[in-house]
Amino acid sequence: MNKLQPTNHQHCIACGDPQLNTYSMGLTFSLNQLKEAWATVKLGDRYQGYSGVLHGGVISTLLDDAMVNRLFFEGVEAMTAELKVRFVRPIPVSQTLRLSAQLVGERRGIYSLTASLCVDQLIYAKAQAKFIAAGPR
Repeated sequence: MNKLQPTNHQHCIACGDPQLNTYSMGLTFSLNQLKEAWATVKLGDRYQGYSGVLHGGVISTLLDDAMVNRLFFEGVEAMTAELKVRFVRPIPVSQTLRLSAQLVGERRGIYSLTASLCVDQLIYAKAQAKFIAAGPR
């Protein structure tokens, strides 16, 4: 688990602790020299839509999670305000997927990010999103 992840995020379906949420994909993110948050994951048939193809909602979840984890590296807790996903090509299940996310900018507590999902360095899906700093609940 990302050591910067807030404790109130540990049940997340994508990057939560599998001991706390047995449905979690257990994604673990790192930050590289380019300041990209990145992780790899391999998902099986349980996550398919059409036979042998990863479900679009799962793809969106992966991209969204990469971006929020990028913000965790900045010490920012935020929620998705807007998410635009571009599905470039169908993603086969049981492939090793590489997620990466970049912080593009921030203005008045609104963070802009981009993310991509690759298989063998080829982009299969990408996203742009805006996040709002989480306030008291």
